[in-house]
Amino acid sequence: MDSAFLLILAVSIAYGVGCLGRNRKIGFGWAFILSLLNVFVGLIAVFLSKKINRDGIDKEEKEGEQR
Repeated sequence: MDSAFLLILAVSIAYGVGCLGRNRKIGFGWAFILSLLNVFVGLIAVFLSKKINRDGIDKEEKEGEQR
């Protein structure tokens, strides 16, 4: 019972770290995998990763659609 609770807790924390990495260059998947291995390693990787400039990406997509 205790091990199942700890597993659910670890996966939910890893999911939270993955959500933090969603808007960064590392992405959700890598942040999730790293935080499954070790939460602190995942958090450090997410915070050291550069943020993605969504405005620049959206502008490039709109220009591509207009062509």
